[in-house]
Amino acid sequence: MKKMKSLILIALPLFLMGCSSLPLAAQLFKASPESTAVGILFQDDFSEKGSGWDRYVSEIGSTDYDHEAYHIIVNEPITDLFANPYVSYKDTVIEVKAARISGPVDNSFGVICRYQDEENFYTALISSDGYAGIFEVNDGKYKLMGHDEMIPVPAILGGTAVNLIHFECVGTSLTLAVNNEPVDTQEDKSFESGDVGLIAGTFQEPGVHIAFDDFIVRQP
Repeated sequence: MKKMKSLILIALPLFLMGCSSLPLAAQLFKASPESTAVGILFQDDFSEKGSGWDRYVSEIGSTDYDHEAYHIIVNEPITDLFANPYVSYKDTVIEVKAARISGPVDNSFGVICRYQDEENFYTALISSDGYAGIFEVNDGKYKLMGHDEMIPVPAILGGTAVNLIHFECVGTSLTLAVNNEPVDTQEDKSFESGDVGLIAGTFQEPGVHIAFDDFIVRQP
Protein backbone atom coordinates (compact mmCIF):
# COMPACT_ATOMS: atom_id res chain seq x y z
CA MET A 1 0.00 0.00 0.00
CA LYS A 2 1.58 3.26 -1.09
CA LYS A 3 0.91 6.23 1.15
CA MET A 4 2.22 9.55 -0.11
CA LYS A 5 1.21 13.15 0.41
CA SER A 6 0.68 14.98 -2.86
CA LEU A 7 -1.46 17.98 -1.90
CA ILE A 8 -1.66 20.16 1.15
CA LEU A 9 -4.46 22.60 1.89
CA ILE A 10 -3.61 25.03 4.67
CA ALA A 11 -6.04 26.98 6.80
CA LEU A 12 -5.28 30.41 8.25
CA PRO A 13 -6.08 30.92 11.97
CA LEU A 14 -9.59 32.00 12.91
CA PHE A 15 -11.04 32.08 16.41
CA LEU A 16 -13.61 29.41 17.16
CA MET A 17 -16.41 30.41 19.47
CA GLY A 18 -17.65 26.94 20.39
CA CYS A 19 -16.75 23.27 20.14
CA SER A 20 -18.76 20.07 20.37
CA SER A 21 -18.58 17.73 23.35
CA LEU A 22 -16.06 14.95 22.87
CA PRO A 23 -16.13 12.73 25.95
CA LEU A 24 -14.10 10.01 24.18
CA ALA A 25 -11.00 12.18 24.37
CA ALA A 26 -11.34 12.49 28.13
CA GLN A 27 -11.58 8.71 28.37
CA LEU A 28 -8.56 8.08 26.14
CA PHE A 29 -6.10 10.44 27.75
CA LYS A 30 -5.44 9.65 31.37
CA ALA A 31 -3.60 12.06 33.62
CA SER A 32 0.17 11.76 33.30
CA PRO A 33 2.71 12.24 36.07
CA GLU A 34 4.00 15.80 36.13
CA SER A 35 7.14 16.22 34.03
CA THR A 36 10.31 17.51 35.57
CA ALA A 37 11.12 21.04 34.47
CA VAL A 38 14.74 20.15 33.73
CA GLY A 39 15.41 20.42 30.01
CA ILE A 40 11.82 21.32 29.08
CA LEU A 41 11.52 24.15 26.58
CA PHE A 42 7.73 24.08 26.18
CA GLN A 43 4.83 21.91 27.32
CA ASP A 44 1.06 21.98 27.11
CA ASP A 45 -1.63 19.63 28.39
CA PHE A 46 -4.27 21.76 26.61
CA SER A 47 -6.21 22.38 29.79
CA GLU A 48 -6.07 26.14 29.17
CA LYS A 49 -7.65 27.38 25.96
CA GLY A 50 -5.56 30.53 26.01
CA SER A 51 -2.19 28.80 25.80
CA GLY A 52 -1.50 30.16 22.32
CA TRP A 53 -2.33 27.48 19.75
CA ASP A 54 -4.29 28.23 16.57
CA ARG A 55 -8.08 28.01 16.83
CA TYR A 56 -9.66 27.58 13.42
CA VAL A 57 -12.96 26.43 11.93
CA SER A 58 -14.33 26.27 8.38
CA GLU A 59 -15.97 23.78 6.04
CA ILE A 60 -12.49 22.29 5.54
CA GLY A 61 -12.22 21.32 9.20
CA SER A 62 -11.10 22.70 12.53
CA THR A 63 -8.22 22.94 14.98
CA ASP A 64 -9.13 23.73 18.60
CA TYR A 65 -9.04 22.80 22.26
CA ASP A 66 -11.74 20.64 23.81
CA HIS A 67 -11.99 18.43 26.92
CA GLU A 68 -8.39 19.18 27.90
CA ALA A 69 -7.00 17.95 24.59
CA TYR A 70 -6.26 19.52 21.21
CA HIS A 71 -8.35 18.35 18.25
CA ILE A 72 -7.75 18.47 14.52
CA ILE A 73 -10.67 17.55 12.25
CA VAL A 74 -10.21 17.37 8.47
CA ASN A 75 -13.33 17.24 6.28
CA GLU A 76 -11.71 17.37 2.84
CA PRO A 77 -9.80 14.58 1.02
CA ILE A 78 -6.04 14.87 0.44
CA THR A 79 -5.81 17.73 2.92
CA ASP A 80 -3.73 18.55 5.98
CA LEU A 81 -4.49 20.97 8.77
CA PHE A 82 -1.94 21.94 11.37
CA ALA A 83 -1.48 24.21 14.35
CA ASN A 84 1.42 25.98 16.03
CA PRO A 85 2.03 27.52 19.48
CA TYR A 86 4.22 30.32 18.02
CA VAL A 87 7.59 29.54 19.57
CA SER A 88 10.98 29.04 17.93
CA TYR A 89 13.74 26.54 18.68
CA LYS A 90 16.75 25.02 16.98
CA ASP A 91 17.35 21.52 18.38
CA THR A 92 14.33 19.81 19.93
CA VAL A 93 12.97 16.51 21.18
CA ILE A 94 9.19 16.55 20.79
CA GLU A 95 6.68 14.11 22.28
CA VAL A 96 2.90 14.01 22.14
CA LYS A 97 0.13 11.51 22.81
CA ALA A 98 -2.27 11.15 19.88
CA ALA A 99 -5.43 9.15 19.24
CA ARG A 100 -7.91 8.75 16.39
CA ILE A 101 -11.34 9.80 17.65
CA SER A 102 -13.19 8.95 14.43
CA GLY A 103 -12.86 8.78 10.67
CA PRO A 104 -10.85 6.55 8.33
CA VAL A 105 -7.80 4.64 9.53
CA ASP A 106 -6.18 5.63 6.23
CA ASN A 107 -5.08 8.93 7.72
CA SER A 108 -1.96 10.74 8.87
CA PHE A 109 -1.08 12.65 12.03
CA GLY A 110 1.98 13.70 13.95
CA VAL A 111 4.26 16.54 14.93
CA ILE A 112 6.14 19.37 13.24
CA CYS A 113 9.57 20.84 13.89
CA ARG A 114 11.53 23.77 12.42
CA TYR A 115 8.38 25.30 10.94
CA GLN A 116 9.28 28.33 8.79
CA ASP A 117 5.87 29.03 7.32
CA GLU A 118 2.88 27.09 5.98
CA GLU A 119 4.93 25.68 3.09
CA ASN A 120 8.29 24.89 4.74
CA PHE A 121 8.89 22.57 7.70
CA TYR A 122 9.72 19.01 8.81
CA THR A 123 7.03 16.62 9.99
CA ALA A 124 6.91 13.09 11.39
CA LEU A 125 3.66 11.33 10.49
CA ILE A 126 2.01 8.07 11.46
CA SER A 127 -1.27 6.53 10.31
CA SER A 128 -3.92 4.54 12.15
CA ASP A 129 -3.43 1.63 9.74
CA GLY A 130 0.19 1.27 10.80
CA TYR A 131 2.50 3.34 8.59
CA ALA A 132 4.96 6.12 9.34
CA GLY A 133 7.50 8.44 7.74
CA ILE A 134 9.57 11.59 8.08
CA PHE A 135 8.77 14.33 5.59
CA GLU A 136 10.37 17.53 4.42
CA VAL A 137 7.80 20.06 3.22
CA ASN A 138 9.51 22.52 0.92
CA ASP A 139 7.59 25.18 -1.04
CA GLY A 140 4.41 23.32 -0.14
CA LYS A 141 5.57 20.00 -1.63
CA TYR A 142 5.90 16.90 0.54
CA LYS A 143 9.03 14.78 0.20
CA LEU A 144 9.07 11.46 2.05
CA MET A 145 12.65 11.18 3.20
CA GLY A 146 14.65 8.03 2.53
CA HIS A 147 11.81 5.85 1.23
CA ASP A 148 9.50 5.49 -1.75
CA GLU A 149 6.47 5.10 0.50
CA MET A 150 5.57 5.26 4.18
CA ILE A 151 6.97 2.26 6.02
CA PRO A 152 4.94 -0.30 8.03
CA VAL A 153 5.43 0.06 11.79
CA PRO A 154 4.13 -2.77 14.03
CA ALA A 155 4.48 -0.56 17.12
CA ILE A 156 1.63 1.72 15.98
CA LEU A 157 -1.59 0.94 17.87
CA GLY A 158 -4.77 0.95 15.79
CA GLY A 159 -8.39 1.77 16.54
CA THR A 160 -8.75 4.61 19.01
CA ALA A 161 -5.67 3.60 21.02
CA VAL A 162 -3.29 6.31 22.18
CA ASN A 163 0.10 6.42 20.43
CA LEU A 164 3.15 8.20 21.81
CA ILE A 165 4.94 10.04 18.98
CA HIS A 166 8.59 11.01 19.57
CA PHE A 167 10.39 13.23 17.04
CA GLU A 168 13.96 14.46 17.44
CA CYS A 169 15.27 17.34 15.35
CA VAL A 170 18.91 17.67 16.38
CA GLY A 171 21.51 19.19 14.09
CA THR A 172 20.96 17.63 10.68
CA SER A 173 19.41 14.45 12.16
CA LEU A 174 15.66 13.76 12.20
CA THR A 175 14.59 10.73 14.24
CA LEU A 176 11.13 9.23 14.72
CA ALA A 177 10.02 6.73 17.37
CA VAL A 178 6.51 5.48 18.17
CA ASN A 179 5.52 4.01 21.52
CA ASN A 180 9.21 3.92 22.49
CA GLU A 181 10.16 1.87 19.43
CA PRO A 182 12.65 3.39 16.92
CA VAL A 183 11.11 3.89 13.46
CA ASP A 184 13.41 5.91 11.21
CA THR A 185 16.30 8.38 11.10
CA GLN A 186 17.07 10.75 8.23
CA GLU A 187 19.56 13.55 7.56
CA ASP A 188 18.77 16.98 6.14
CA LYS A 189 20.00 20.55 6.49
CA SER A 190 17.23 22.56 4.83
CA PHE A 191 15.88 24.10 8.04
CA GLU A 192 17.96 24.95 11.12
CA SER A 193 15.30 26.28 13.49
CA GLY A 194 11.65 27.25 13.70
CA ASP A 195 8.30 26.64 15.36
CA VAL A 196 6.91 23.29 16.49
CA GLY A 197 3.39 22.02 15.90
CA LEU A 198 0.73 19.37 15.37
CA ILE A 199 -0.63 18.07 12.09
CA ALA A 200 -3.36 15.72 10.85
CA GLY A 201 -4.61 14.90 7.39
CA THR A 202 -6.60 12.79 4.99
CA PHE A 203 -5.89 10.74 1.92
CA GLN A 204 -8.83 9.80 -0.32
CA GLU A 205 -11.48 9.62 2.41
CA PRO A 206 -12.38 12.72 4.46
CA GLY A 207 -13.54 12.92 8.06
CA VAL A 208 -10.32 12.39 10.01
CA HIS A 209 -10.53 13.43 13.66
CA ILE A 210 -7.37 13.25 15.80
CA ALA A 211 -6.94 14.33 19.42
CA PHE A 212 -3.60 15.24 21.00
CA ASP A 213 -2.47 15.61 24.60
CA ASP A 214 0.65 16.13 26.72
CA PHE A 215 2.73 17.97 24.14
CA ILE A 216 6.32 18.39 25.39
CA VAL A 217 9.38 19.96 23.78
CA ARG A 218 12.72 19.17 25.43
CA GLN A 219 16.32 20.10 24.88
CA PRO A 220 18.31 17.21 23.36
